[in-house]
Amino acid sequence: MRVIGGLARGRKLMSPKGYNTTRPTLDRVKEAMFNIIQNRIYGSCVLDIFAGTGSLGLEAVSRGAKKCLLVDKDKDTFSFLKQNVENLGFSEICETINRDSYEFLRQIEIKTEIFDIIFVDPPYKKNMIPPIIEIVGSKKLLCEDGIIVTKIDTDEEIYEGINNIILTDHRKYGNTTVCFYKYKED
Repeated sequence: MRVIGGLARGRKLMSPKGYNTTRPTLDRVKEAMFNIIQNRIYGSCVLDIFAGTGSLGLEAVSRGAKKCLLVDKDKDTFSFLKQNVENLGFSEICETINRDSYEFLRQIEIKTEIFDIIFVDPPYKKNMIPPIIEIVGSKKLLCEDGIIVTKIDTDEEIYEGINNIILTDHRKYGNTTVCFYKYKED
């Protein structure tokens, strides 16, 4: 697992042996995702939910995001996440939070955080996307022209969204489907 673009291009990311607690994004999937959202990254404020070792959030920072919050509850994975942030020299830009993603989103204060890009990369086959989209929508954590990027197993049903945040695109890459959500236009 490595950073594929930007300042830290080619740098390896540390991860637990065996990937029992994480499901890293394959380089080709990550590259395709970032090609789609590339024009949104520079200067953005990013949230990486279910961050694991930080592959998506750290890729965004490497490509010019100005700030990134990385949230993961697994204490073993979290130590790798923190180490990756430090090894890449991104400690000034990134904040790591060792907490349940749902709990974090429910308790975050809108006055302090609004995001341009939200990555949601939960464990596969857990139907975890709908509650995250609902919390983000109800708390207005996504800026008006922001985007939510999710990864699910291709076998999972694609969530269409809620009243104000809807699915705008999805792409299949082998076993992985990447979904893009935005605020519904009036």
